[in-house]
Amino acid sequence: MGTSIMIFVRLNADDRAFYFLGPATYVSHQAEMPMQITWKLTYPLPSDLFMAYRAAAA
Repeated sequence: MGTSIMIFVRLNADDRAFYFLGPATYVSHQAEMPMQITWKLTYPLPSDLFMAYRAAAA
């Protein structure tokens, strides 16, 4: 469709700064409201961010 998805994330909703993770491609989705979308990053997540998000999700 000619679109490019770029992923920006932040660890906490209170953070003002976002991390740019780069382009991503659609993998799948579930539900409608709210919709859960699974994306595949083009480039691996940096290890320091991986550890921070892993700890936040636990």
